[in-house]
Amino acid sequence: MRIGLLGTGNVARALAQGWSAAGHDVLLGSRRPEERTGLGLPVAGLSETAAHAQVLVNATPGTVSLELLRSLGAAALAGTVLIDVGVGLSDDFTELSHPNSSLAEQIQEAFPQTPVVKTLCTMDSTAMIAPDSLDGPSTVFLSGDDVEAKRTTGRLLTDLGWPASSQLDIGGITTARGQEHFALLFMGIANGLGSHTFNIKVVPRPAA
Repeated sequence: MRIGLLGTGNVARALAQGWSAAGHDVLLGSRRPEERTGLGLPVAGLSETAAHAQVLVNATPGTVSLELLRSLGAAALAGTVLIDVGVGLSDDFTELSHPNSSLAEQIQEAFPQTPVVKTLCTMDSTAMIAPDSLDGPSTVFLSGDDVEAKRTTGRLLTDLGWPASSQLDIGGITTARGQEHFALLFMGIANGLGSHTFNIKVVPRPAA
């Protein structure tokens, strides 16, 4: 599958490496691709990356994601599954930039012809692509209104090492608020552990 990743930071590079290792055709998108050489991954401009992609991944800072996507235009994104892993946080990581909503909801509202799926934003880039490196299985969440887009996302999660048993569909795109708002608890847990590489597991009651 052709996967375009908007962004060239730690998250975008990690996901690109993980999906590339699984056999996918990945391309990183940058506003200044000429300055992002030497990453060991192909890099192109944003428009070229969007045109390349069967699935597009927003791995840009959540405070600038909407502006960046709008610069591409709705026509360039129409019909393309967009996996959103961004979270908007203040510079000191203490406040959300979308406190009464979520970035994913705002993207979906701005681009109604682009099915948006929120996932992978409750962990750091290491855990995203190496869930087996953690001490036991954990949970990755999916939020979105389009069933087929979530199926596609689920298959791509499996390629990163997330079995179906670890994937939890929590509902429509409005449930992305819970995923994004977890960022504040994430920072507290990271401070308590002294590490950002961890994840959570949903532990239900045993079946009757």
